[in-house]
Amino acid sequence: MPKHIVRLIILIVAGIAAGWAAKSYFTAESFYEYGHYRAASVPEIAAQEPAYQTPRYCQACHGERHAQWSASNHKTVICETCHGAAQGHPQKAKLSIPADTRKLCTLCHEAMPGRPRTQPQVVLAQHSGGQQCIVCHNPHAPKIAGVPVKVAGDAAAGATKHAASCAGCHGAKGISPNDTWPNLAGQHGAYLARILAAYKSGDQKDVAMTPLAQALSDADIQNLAVFYAGLSCNGTATKPPAGDVAAGKALAEKNCATCHGQTGIASNPAWPILAGQKGGYLVNVLKAFRGGLRKDPMMAGVVRGLSDADIANLAAYYAGQRCEPTMQVGRTP
Repeated sequence: MPKHIVRLIILIVAGIAAGWAAKSYFTAESFYEYGHYRAASVPEIAAQEPAYQTPRYCQACHGERHAQWSASNHKTVICETCHGAAQGHPQKAKLSIPADTRKLCTLCHEAMPGRPRTQPQVVLAQHSGGQQCIVCHNPHAPKIAGVPVKVAGDAAAGATKHAASCAGCHGAKGISPNDTWPNLAGQHGAYLARILAAYKSGDQKDVAMTPLAQALSDADIQNLAVFYAGLSCNGTATKPPAGDVAAGKALAEKNCATCHGQTGIASNPAWPILAGQKGGYLVNVLKAFRGGLRKDPMMAGVVRGLSDADIANLAAYYAGQRCEPTMQVGRTP
């Protein structure tokens, strides 16, 4: 065999031997213990404390939710507690959105002995009828708004103010002649006082209602609330609403009944009665909540997943329900 061939073979064998020796020297004994390439790094990594980005990292992209969170009693709970940690977010990964909020929220809020009384607790079997928590609660601002506003006004004074300011749009007896404007007759007085005060303060905005409400005194608001709450809500709709009533009823049971009642009679006088309301108005206001034009943390969470068809069906269902006159201010019918 030629000498150069022998030398080449010796060189190849020497290279293989050197490579094998290097591999044995540099490879950890635990190389295959935890899977390919990971070696003993697995327990080393597992021993490290998780490093969260904290809500400050989320603020730039999620300003509205950050504002709701930072002003609520959830401000001690960081974003990753519910959404998990996604390495490389936002460029390479998306944070998860919890689907089963009952399972998640009850980790802290299921009633049990020894839990601090300052931490709201619920008995699952008696709470929400099996509905998901986000039906009523915005997780970023979970405290349900709607503490009843005390209403003590003069109905006669409200009637005078009504004739001057409100009758043109809401009708002489609180039944609107226009399908896109709400009926006020028989509405909860506490809700009317609350929403008028919101328009006046700017917490709620509307092109027509904001300037009108800003011209009202606190006494005017109370008087109007008492006046409208004492009127009969029975009236004829200007046109039948379009939509599938049966489908709307099913959606109402799932999304709305806890706060607004199965037939649209709200159990809390701080929340509006939907039964017998104008269909066009209901469609518009639900779309406004969905689009963020009207602000309410609870409603924003409820309507976020509704399609236009869902909204039309809900409006058709509630508009067709029999309303009941509020016999006294703040009383639940």
